[in-house]
Amino acid sequence: MEEDLLEFSALKSYIRSFVASDMGSSAADKLGPLDSWVEVRGRWALLGEMISLVMSGEETGFSAVPDIRELLDIHEGVILEGKDIVMVAGVITDTNRVKHNMEKAGSALASLAAFMEPLEDIPFEINSTLLPTGEISDSASPVLRRLRKQARTLRAAILEKLSNIMDGLKKQAMVMEDLVTVRNERYVIPLRHDYGSHIKGITHDYSRSNKTAYVEPLAVVDENNTLNQIRSDIKEEEIGILRDLTSLILAHGAAIRENLETYGRLDLIHASACWAIKHNAVIPGLSREGIEIEGARHPVLLNRLGRNRTVPLDIRMPGDKDCLIISGPNAGGKTVALKTLGLLMLMAKSGLAIPAKENSVIYPVGTIWVEMDTNQDIQHGLSSFTAHALSLKKIYEGLAEGDLVLLDEPGTGTDPAQGAAIAVSCIDAYRKKGARVVVTSHADLIKLYGLSSQGVENAATAFDDTGHRPLYCLQYGVIGQSRAFDILTSIDFPQEILREAEGIASREGSSALAKAMEDMANTASLKEQAAREAEQAAIFREKAEQAYQEMEREKVELSLRYRRIMEQVKELSRKPQPKERIERVRASDEAREIEAVLQNVEPARVLEVQPGSSVILKGTGARGRVVDVSRDQAQVLMGDKRLKVNLDQVEPTGPDEEGKRERVRVRSQVSSGYVFPVKVVGMRVDEALPIVEKAVDQALISGQPQIEIIHGSGTGRLKSAIRAYLKGLGVVKGISDSPMSEGGGNKTIVMFEAG
Repeated sequence: MEEDLLEFSALKSYIRSFVASDMGSSAADKLGPLDSWVEVRGRWALLGEMISLVMSGEETGFSAVPDIRELLDIHEGVILEGKDIVMVAGVITDTNRVKHNMEKAGSALASLAAFMEPLEDIPFEINSTLLPTGEISDSASPVLRRLRKQARTLRAAILEKLSNIMDGLKKQAMVMEDLVTVRNERYVIPLRHDYGSHIKGITHDYSRSNKTAYVEPLAVVDENNTLNQIRSDIKEEEIGILRDLTSLILAHGAAIRENLETYGRLDLIHASACWAIKHNAVIPGLSREGIEIEGARHPVLLNRLGRNRTVPLDIRMPGDKDCLIISGPNAGGKTVALKTLGLLMLMAKSGLAIPAKENSVIYPVGTIWVEMDTNQDIQHGLSSFTAHALSLKKIYEGLAEGDLVLLDEPGTGTDPAQGAAIAVSCIDAYRKKGARVVVTSHADLIKLYGLSSQGVENAATAFDDTGHRPLYCLQYGVIGQSRAFDILTSIDFPQEILREAEGIASREGSSALAKAMEDMANTASLKEQAAREAEQAAIFREKAEQAYQEMEREKVELSLRYRRIMEQVKELSRKPQPKERIERVRASDEAREIEAVLQNVEPARVLEVQPGSSVILKGTGARGRVVDVSRDQAQVLMGDKRLKVNLDQVEPTGPDEEGKRERVRVRSQVSSGYVFPVKVVGMRVDEALPIVEKAVDQALISGQPQIEIIHGSGTGRLKSAIRAYLKGLGVVKGISDSPMSEGGGNKTIVMFEAG
């Protein structure tokens, strides 16, 4: 993976701007993909807690801690200066402060901070010995305090004696300047060069003009000697103190170095959290089902243009797809989409948050391979195509299952047809090795590969047809066109050249693929509309099914009641009654219709009353279980009593699982509307024809290929009338007698036209 092609180094520079310390900057230099996704999850846990800590407003404690590792690498016998020792103390104090803050932040941060040793005794020892300037304090040791006091007392005495000598020489005009100075670490006074006749002393230096001599009077020679000896003792004592402090630091050098490394990691995590908060970045989910990144923004564009001017992308590659082919117009955002995906995947594997919406999901990618258009390889004397070919070869040789390959316009730099063929072969070979491949291309052959291959997702960069400009977003399930002429028009390209180009293109004609792509683009919205209408139709169909089922139930219940009434009428006919009236009721159209209904269905199944069903006896609330069912009656066990009741007098309540399965099967039979043999024996023509008509209609609705009509023989008038009626129907394909074994001419078989 070449990270510069994805501009990962630019991203690191953006994150580095939030780093507080030198160690954090060093850690940012090493930022890159982690070896395993277990490490990534660990880094995400740290980052998530750090984001919460920063957003809460709690103190984190990160500061500009210097990199003091060079001070820890000094050779044995070398003594650190006081200011360097003070710097070490400050670093230890700062790292301790961050350690304490992280221990209160969260479990992951606390676990990382636990690797830092407090080392609190070291800064305490240093600060009690040295001043903030690095100078050794008088309280560093009793010997040093005594020697410094002696030096101050003797110095004051020397200065007073020299001042008195200068006052005596002023009268003789021998003093050149009224001050005491130091030469060769000894206190002297400035006298005229011919001072010798007035005072005895040792000349230590002359001015440039040689008119002034810097003289140490003999009267203070012994005091100067004593003072220098005391100063030497002080220096020796100070060196001893610094040596001890240096030894103390070096003895804990490994721990200090480890603390610095951990501090740098925490500082980088803190900087990554600050960058994520600024750009609304999120920690993605991890799933082997594929890629689903919503609202993705390229981090470099985000930094340069700002959030409002950066167009978000939805990047998808479902689990059942291992290839995404992105097509569309020039300058439409294909390469940006490719780079955005690559950089976000690289960021995720580096343990960073990605600028996208919540619930975005990626898969645990292996290595990310990138092949993008570059200039000719002048350094190695290679053509553009050869450089591309070597890159494609390198990818194939190093590719492993689970890797991600990003190809930007593969196959360019040579004959378009041959280049596209090579690109398709490479894509297919990479997929066979178990890699996921994302490709941008204008080549028709690559687009055709996307249309005809399993496991390939197609996407196009959207284009505004009215404004002739790209929209920089992806549309899935469609293939884009290059739109070269539209783009040239939008940039006021010379019209004479453009017209000539359009003429050449039109003479070549439009390819079938181009037409197919245009049709796909035009029908994308129609597909969505059709899906919505299909869903609505399914709802209506379900409601209609429920209504039909209820109607069937009511019709059967009413039929059973009417049959019971007719049985009562029959019973009454045995008694002295007006028989003509009874016969009229029995022979009415309504009675015959009820008989026809009951002949074509099984009431028990329609009313969902089967053996084993739990039922309630209507009007009583008494519960029982059905033990047997006849055509229109049921035997119900209530306690230890067995009752025989009409089917419409009971209502099912809670069937068991077996009953439920039977219920589903029965509903399917009823809803199909299947028409059983229609019996019209003994009816008049005007009575039989409506029943036959209704049966034909129902059979056509249910899709039956044929029905049977039982009319008997008799005078043959009913049979002839029925067949004459059927021959006049355009949907009737044929009419015939039934086989002799099934009734022969007493039954008519009606066959319908298919479809």
